[in-house]
Amino acid sequence: MQTTDARGKIIEIGSYIRYVGTGTIGKVDDLRFDQDGDWVKLEDINLWYSTDLVELVDENSVNIKDSHIKRDLDVEELKDLASELDEASLTSGGAEGGG
Repeated sequence: MQTTDARGKIIEIGSYIRYVGTGTIGKVDDLRFDQDGDWVKLEDINLWYSTDLVELVDENSVNIKDSHIKRDLDVEELKDLASELDEASLTSGGAEGGG
């Protein structure tokens, strides 16, 4: 069985789609068909979206951010990240009193 996006384009496993509600883009990991409609599951976030609310996007136009790359961090890298976050919170110049 085939399913289509909100614009009538055919969605297949491995296709990239955009959820129109938030702009979330991901690779289709699974398809499901039931009495409530057709659904696609995105690979990295493991969420199901109604095909009525997604649109197919060209794989070449997808900008995969480094934050989606999964890798193990060692203890020193974690300490460095924590230190950077502490420094940012101390120097960010948040709102100052008054009112």
